[in-house]
Amino acid sequence: MKHIFLTVLITISLDAACQLPDQTIRDLKAERIKDDTSYIYRLPYPASERHLFVQGANSKFSHRSELAFDFKMKEGSHICAVRNGEVIAIKEDSNQGGLKNEYLNDGNHIIVRHDDGSLAHYWHLKQNGVFVKVGDRVEKGQKIGLSGNTGYSAFAHLHFKLIDKYGNEILPRFQTKKGPRYLRPGKWYKAVTD
Repeated sequence: MKHIFLTVLITISLDAACQLPDQTIRDLKAERIKDDTSYIYRLPYPASERHLFVQGANSKFSHRSELAFDFKMKEGSHICAVRNGEVIAIKEDSNQGGLKNEYLNDGNHIIVRHDDGSLAHYWHLKQNGVFVKVGDRVEKGQKIGLSGNTGYSAFAHLHFKLIDKYGNEILPRFQTKKGPRYLRPGKWYKAVTD
């Protein structure tokens, strides 16, 4: 119960505001902002796997005012840590999902606190598809769970979001086979090792 309360509290408080306007997001994706020293994350699935990036930051479907990312995955696909850190919350007991508000609290998930204080949220995981427990230390690239279709979800996928230590959402760059990139919806991205 404590973990559910903490997860709901974190989600409510952090979803309150999106810090980047649409134009800034477009500029970053188009590489018009060159002086970028932001951390480069690993894609949240195993090296050599490719997945379709279906929805990104501030999209008009369900990410309005949210810097979140949806990767289309078959149910049961491996989810990997994007950065080293400690698991601070998990939920894996739900088998409920759909596009009704009644499913909002049913999303299985993992939340990892990185060494710099930022948080990675991995949502819509498969029932009993969490490989880690609260307090576990995870390494970048480590398999931590399985994708699913739980919570407010239309199809099996991974909903991924990053929050900095101040509670601001982060628009991340990911390492791809073409180098560090801000991802663009509608494209396939292959995970690579560092």
